[in-house]
Amino acid sequence: MNLDFFSNQKILFVGCHPDDIELGCGGFIQKLEKEKIYALILSKNKKKPEQKNLVNESKKSLKILGFKEKNIIFGNFETREFSYHRQEICDYLWKINDKIKPTCIFTTPHDLHQDHQVGNIETQRVFRDKSIFEYELSRSTTYEKPIMFVSLKKNEIDNKIRALKQYKTYKNKNYFQKEIILSHAKSIGVKQNLDFAEVFRPLTIII
Repeated sequence: MNLDFFSNQKILFVGCHPDDIELGCGGFIQKLEKEKIYALILSKNKKKPEQKNLVNESKKSLKILGFKEKNIIFGNFETREFSYHRQEICDYLWKINDKIKPTCIFTTPHDLHQDHQVGNIETQRVFRDKSIFEYELSRSTTYEKPIMFVSLKKNEIDNKIRALKQYKTYKNKNYFQKEIILSHAKSIGVKQNLDFAEVFRPLTIII
């Protein structure tokens, strides 16, 4: 599979929290046609006073990667409480499906984070007739066998890091450190003799 597959797709990137999309897909997004990409963040993650700026930080970050502001959507579900609101999340995703009508979805992995699990399952439930790819989140994903590698140029990694720097709220998190992001992209790339890469797992592919 090459990038031509995505050239005619209307692509929806689903994140459970601000930062998910950039961490998992920040390099790959830069290769896509910007008018056809949408970002949906299900939670604003504003439980703590120090997280009050996350929505603005998220918008700044996503715009650096190429998202138009009109294509950035925030839900209002509580972080770490998705499992109590599974049906509401499902209904909300149906509304997004009717509004955007995407043909390809990138979603959080079904990993160690409880919100990611719900986001993943409800995405598959609602968009089952679309192409769906899981992206990786290094702090919580435990892939046994990655499938699709996207080769990244150094400037794409640098821009991904620049986007993530907009999250002043998360500046002390270790997985936001430049050297961590670079080393992780290198460790993924080395598996396929690439300088840098991001990895995805196709769940369904519709051609």
